Amino acid sequence: MNESKENETSIPFTARLMAYYRAQESKKDNPLFKDPFAEKLAGDLTSYFENDQSFAVNDYPLIRSYYIDKYLLTPWCKKHDKSQIAILGSGFDTRAYRFSPLKSGNHFIYEIDFQEIHHYKEDILTNEKALCQLKRIPTDLSNTNWISHLINEGFSSKVPTFWILEGLTYYIEREIIISLINNIAKISINKSEIFADTCDPVCAEVDFGPYFRHFKWGLIKEEVVPFFNQLGWEVSCINADDYDQGRFVGNGLMMFNYGKKKE
Repeated sequence: MNESKENETSIPFTARLMAYYRAQESKKDNPLFKDPFAEKLAGDLTSYFENDQSFAVNDYPLIRSYYIDKYLLTPWCKKHDKSQIAILGSGFDTRAYRFSPLKSGNHFIYEIDFQEIHHYKEDILTNEKALCQLKRIPTDLSNTNWISHLINEGFSSKVPTFWILEGLTYYIEREIIISLINNIAKISINKSEIFADTCDPVCAEVDFGPYFRHFKWGLIKEEVVPFFNQLGWEVSCINADDYDQGRFVGNGLMMFNYGKKKE
């Protein structure tokens, strides 16, 4: 049996689920984007959906990825001849293989997540060639020594870095996220940028369904800018609904936050 099949049960369900959503989007006539690797990474989720259809459809992570790719990463790659892109909690992200703007310039992607995520992913993509330099950092983001792992693997505080915290902040305790965002500001050059989506506190307090029940905390929109400001980042905050492409993305409860390191 293929090693990836043997290890499927050890992979967090959310990682496979996000890949499943990208795979389904890629099959549409007019997809927001195409991810030719997502279906293999997701594996067979038939049994999950037979028991619980509530996970079968979710447009929010698709809109989020579309927003990051089109409005943030595309211009980032165009304006930087050399840069670093650090994806925290990278899961089964495939931008290093599918995002064509990476082919221009000298870009280096760091994927940061648990070791079992990386092993599974490497097995699936073993014959694929990345569009840019790629390094996977096996670590636990709740432990502050992940910064040392990153630096030991070649991360440079002298190169502009785009930090992607996609679908991450609300799944981790507030104090850990505060430390994480503050620490990445400390090792970033002034031209560095950040994306992080956040949720309204009600998402962590009321059971709206399967996508919210594991949320740990949130911020009302008025709190977002000062929250990031005190941690070293100047961001703007918009409702995800403003970029919904006609899809359902949370009725104003989810927010996209993007900005630059404070000078």
